[in-house]
Amino acid sequence: MAKNLTIKDLQPMALGYEEGQDVTPEVLKRAERAYQYFHNKYLELVASGVDKELRDLLIFHDASLEDFVGRVRQVVKSGYYYDSMGVFSVYLEYNDTYAELRDYLNSRRSIDV
Repeated sequence: MAKNLTIKDLQPMALGYEEGQDVTPEVLKRAERAYQYFHNKYLELVASGVDKELRDLLIFHDASLEDFVGRVRQVVKSGYYYDSMGVFSVYLEYNDTYAELRDYLNSRRSIDV
């Protein structure tokens, strides 16, 4: 059964992180939750046979979320809770891939999957 995919379907993956924010266990928890939500959605969509352009955008965004979670996990594990450049650089990558995915979905209004 096909359903429509819109950007609203992907909004639950918000990281709840902003530039300069302390990287706490709570930030890690939200990031892990966002990654799990998106990763499961990504696997479902790729398995449904989406077009190559959307598949690539999904792969890139999934990887950026995974990188963000990994970096935040390292910072939290270190106990310092602050790593402005390391976390911020992967956060920028996340923002870029999200914007590309959002623009793709918005240009099509919805995608049947």
